[in-house]
Amino acid sequence: MNKALAIMAIITIALVAYAFQTAQLPPATIEYKEVFYMNNQSVTFITKDGFGLFTMEIEPKISSFELRIEFPEGTSYLVRYGDETYRGTGTFKIKVSKDSLPNQVYVQFQLPKELTRKVIYEGESPEIRIVGEQVPFWHAEDIIYIKYRKEEKS
Repeated sequence: MNKALAIMAIITIALVAYAFQTAQLPPATIEYKEVFYMNNQSVTFITKDGFGLFTMEIEPKISSFELRIEFPEGTSYLVRYGDETYRGTGTFKIKVSKDSLPNQVYVQFQLPKELTRKVIYEGESPEIRIVGEQVPFWHAEDIIYIKYRKEEKS
């Protein structure tokens, strides 16, 4: 009987450890503007010179989680988070706090020339990955595909 209880305890501990490791609850609800849902994908559009823009409204469920926006390689960005403006290339990171959360987060980006050419003429769809996480099990990930909208001539 003791062996059976010991085996059950080990199995239960292993299952609980696995559940904590794989659980993924979103730390916030994020609503996007200038992001459209097409063919089961979230899509934002760029101009001929590779500029794109979208906004995010964040409603956190927890405080002090990390928000990461991963752009395609070589992409420059400008993120307006409240009164602060952040510029850079690659990945944008910030700690989101419930107390100091702005109404909207503006994200403007410009793809490198070669990637812009591939998007416009070859139909390539690079992605922007938006990740919110706080260890141990708060994690959410959204992918926004970048496309070019061809204007129709009348």
